[in-house]
Amino acid sequence: MTTADTSANQFDPSLAEPKGFSLRRWFAPFAVVIALLSAFLTFVVLTGLTPIEPKRDVVYSFLLINAATILLLVGIIVREVWKVVQARRRGRAAARLHIQVVSLFSVIAVLPAVLVAIVANVTIDRGLDRLFSGPTKEVIQNSLIVANAYLHEHAQLIRGDILGMANDVSHARPLYDLDRSSFRQLLTASAASRNLPGAMLIDKQPKILETAQTGIQQDFQTPAPEFLSGVDENEPQIAVFIEANYVAAVIRLRNFTDTFLYVARILDPRVVAQLRQTQASVAEYAALESRKLGIQVAFALMFAVIALTILMASVLIGLNFANRLVAPIRRLMNAANVVSTGDLHVQVPVLRSEGDLAQLGETFNKMTQELRSQRDELVNASELVDSRRRFIEAVLSSASAGIIGVDASGSIGILNRSAEKTDRAGGIRGAGSSAV
Repeated sequence: MTTADTSANQFDPSLAEPKGFSLRRWFAPFAVVIALLSAFLTFVVLTGLTPIEPKRDVVYSFLLINAATILLLVGIIVREVWKVVQARRRGRAAARLHIQVVSLFSVIAVLPAVLVAIVANVTIDRGLDRLFSGPTKEVIQNSLIVANAYLHEHAQLIRGDILGMANDVSHARPLYDLDRSSFRQLLTASAASRNLPGAMLIDKQPKILETAQTGIQQDFQTPAPEFLSGVDENEPQIAVFIEANYVAAVIRLRNFTDTFLYVARILDPRVVAQLRQTQASVAEYAALESRKLGIQVAFALMFAVIALTILMASVLIGLNFANRLVAPIRRLMNAANVVSTGDLHVQVPVLRSEGDLAQLGETFNKMTQELRSQRDELVNASELVDSRRRFIEAVLSSASAGIIGVDASGSIGILNRSAEKTDRAGGIRGAGSSAV
């Protein structure tokens, strides 16, 4: 840094570079870092990129943190803008330029953030509209219809099977009473012919009275007594057990007292798995559709908070950059004003971090040094001429003879006292003569 004289900083000492650690100097950058970090964490958490589940409390907490950082940045920006406005009112050097630079950087910072926020919200709205549009909804509903059609087909098949099997068993009541082993064989054959892995006779308790020996090792859930009380002899009751992966039917048997035929057929595991996934997807789709407005509001709020945070941080960064850009120009203008009063001892503080503006400050300091040197040389030369003139006048005034000095054009430049008396007597200037 170029050193200055005692009067070097009298024009604007407040612009000198702060020495050491300053809390006020680092408060704004610290606030910007905290704001950007909170915006980044909010984005990664709400988009599910972290192990933290974006529940309601977590979302509200992050939004409150972002709101607090935004308010902090707004407070700092208002303070900086107020300082710029006050400097403009007081007529401080480069105040108008400072306002122009701040306005330019603010516009540059605001426009991209606003445009990105608008595009993001419009994109989300259009994306959600397409997600919940007719074709997408029809595809999801049709996949569920296809899966249910498979179950309906098996339900119709088992209905026909249980009606036929119930008819056979009803006619075999005498065999049931006389030869239980033969009846069991009949029950097993009837179930095997209809591809029914589960077939049994139950009472109203329900208690298993007889079971077909199909060789399928799977437990089938028997109906509840309350359910059996509503079952008649004409129409079977059919139930689908998706979790257990089978479809079952029950019917009251004729010629039996409170006895029911219960049969079951195993479903294709792949189809059942697809059905489960389809049902889950349809349920999730319906939940999303019911929360469509809430999702739009939540995403819009998230984008707004993140955009405001980045916007305020950008504006504050622009303000700090404007301050750093205008500070050396302000020092030069103040120094130029001091030079205009005739003080050539002023020196501009040069900060190497200011780049080309620092070089401009060095050039200004060299200029004032050169002007000061030239002025000192002129003053010294003028003093030398004056001292010589006074010496000559002293010598001439002590001489008794009249001495006259003329230049090349014949004009009289020097007269001692004796020559002045002769001139007043008349004739010297008119004669145009010269004597030494």
